[in-house]
Amino acid sequence: MTAFLIVALFILQLGGFYMIALLYLRMSRLDKTEKNQQQLMKEMEDSLALYITEVKEENDRLIEQLSKMQQTPQNNKGKVAAEKLVIPQDDETSVDSVYFNPKPPTSKVLDSYRSQQQASVTSVTKSSEEPKQETEFETVYRLHDEGFSLNEIASQLKKGKTEVELILKFKR
Repeated sequence: MTAFLIVALFILQLGGFYMIALLYLRMSRLDKTEKNQQQLMKEMEDSLALYITEVKEENDRLIEQLSKMQQTPQNNKGKVAAEKLVIPQDDETSVDSVYFNPKPPTSKVLDSYRSQQQASVTSVTKSSEEPKQETEFETVYRLHDEGFSLNEIASQLKKGKTEVELILKFKR
């Protein structure tokens, strides 16, 4: 009778170890899936931030071109330039392909940020009469160095959290 109980307990113990191993595998699989989802969300957020930045720069360039066109006298050259900006609305797919680029090139965004920083630095050095003002990049860097969180920096500068995060990523 004792031998039977020992064998039964041994079998139950092996079954318990088997169940523990199965639960551990399921939990590790769940953790791995969760980490993959978080990584995908971060990549999507970064892609959207880059896309928004590119759209913002395109809008700034368009506004600059339109203001230049309004400042120049109305002649044939201005009309030709305005006609070049018009895209025919017949083919919706061609219009979408012109305006929608799901993943902008990172190098282009980096170059534009660096050129903005250099332009702001040169404009500050050129104007010696004016008191030196911090650029928004310098302000973000300074606040981050002082220990402010991303949310606090974003609320102080009235910017989005992802924009502040993106600026900090491009810090040299």
